[in-house]
Formats: sequence, C-alpha cells, structure tokens
Amino acid sequence: MSVSLRIPGLLIAALVSLAPPGAAQSLQRLSLQASGAALFPTNEDPIFESKTRLGFEGQLRYTFGRFSLGAGYQRSTVFAFTNSSLTMALSLGFIEPRYVVAAGRGVALYLAGRVGAGKLVCSRSGECNAGGTNATYGGGGGLLFRLSQRFSADLGGQYFQVSGDLSSGYAMARLGLGVGL
Repeated sequence: MSVSLRIPGLLIAALVSLAPPGAAQSLQRLSLQASGAALFPTNEDPIFESKTRLGFEGQLRYTFGRFSLGAGYQRSTVFAFTNSSLTMALSLGFIEPRYVVAAGRGVALYLAGRVGAGKLVCSRSGECNAGGTNATYGGGGGLLFRLSQRFSADLGGQYFQVSGDLSSGYAMARLGLGVGL
C-alpha cells in the first residue's frame, strides 16, 4: 500500500474507532424513512431525453449500533422520449445496508450500498414494451441529522447502475425524513 493511500486509511480508521454508536440514527431499532430524489443520468442516449428526473423511495430500517439495514421501494422516472409525452419509470425493491463512519452532536456520516430488482414501467400502459426484470446495484453515502429522539433527516447521494434491457447509470441526490417506531 502506498503512503498516499495509507494516511487517509489511518484517518478513516481513527474516526471509525472514535465514533459513538450511530449518534444521529434513530434511537429506536425500527424506523420508517420516506425520501424524495433527483436522478441525473451519467450518459447520453440519442433515443431518450437525458436530463434530471424525479423520484421517491420509502424504506423500513433496522438499526443495530453503527450498522443499519433497510428494505424498501424506489420509483423514479428514468426515460422520456424526445417526440412524445411517454415516460418510463424504474420501479424496484431494494436492500440498503449502511454503516455510520463518524458521528458527532446530532449528525452522522454514513456509507451505504444498495442492490435491487425491478421493472421499467410505462406512463401509458400498452404503448411500450418495458421488458423484463432489471437488476440494480450501487453505493453512496450521506449525512443523518437527528431532529429529535424519534425523527431524523437524511441528506444522501449515490451512484447506481441498472443492468438489463436498457442498461444505464444514474447519480441520485436524496432528501428524506425518518421516524423511529
């Protein structure tokens, strides 16, 4: 390992060892989170309009120390046709593990991964063949802000790849609200 990689690695290890267990996560083991999202395509496609799209997600999370595991649903418009009002949305279920890297007074920095599977859904049924099941995978991170004992805000971002009939990559910015059960 080179010296240039060793120093950041040691700093991250020190932060992780000093971090209290999930200070900004919900103090309850179970929580619900709802988020709005903006998706940014990472490549241009000549058939579809490539621009920022909106979406939403919801998830149930189980927290244990600095780790939490979420299972949820995401729906995001990902394609629009250049000469039509027809759109296609990615509709998928996912699993998202998170790890709080560092935490302080009411705020925590986390890293997350995500895997999922779903389908492309047309805005007008019967007007397009959206194809079969698509796999998604990616990762990212974010900040959790503890608002009260039961509520937290999530400001996160991630990159995810869709592989299947219409493979594509997306960067996603997310703003959410979580409530402990």
